[in-house]
Amino acid sequence: MTYARFLGIFVVLPILFLLVRYRRTLSWRGLAPMGLLFIVVYAATSPWDNMAVKWGLWGFDPERIWGVKLGYLPLEEYLFFGLQTLLVGLWARDRLERVLAKKPQPVSQEQKSVRAERTLEPFEVSP
Repeated sequence: MTYARFLGIFVVLPILFLLVRYRRTLSWRGLAPMGLLFIVVYAATSPWDNMAVKWGLWGFDPERIWGVKLGYLPLEEYLFFGLQTLLVGLWARDRLERVLAKKPQPVSQEQKSVRAERTLEPFEVSP
């Protein structure tokens, strides 16, 4: 499998799924903070990956990449950095919105007193 096909199946398709699923709540304003995240990801990952390939820690089969390289890394690797960040960012953004949208359930006075009066069992206390 080529690197581009891997990206298409395992990264781009899930991104498209998330974009369709959350299309009503997505906005450029909501996605703007990911721009800063992209800068951090590329700044942190590019030097490390370039050095790792240069030192021979891993490499890329020339028959499985497009052949365009920036430094020691193929273009697909740089695409992976950004696409993976987008995938995780979309998912995390939706999860965070769901958590923040939930209203805390009020705790009754009876539940509060049960919590306060309960004593610990011997097996619950560490030695």
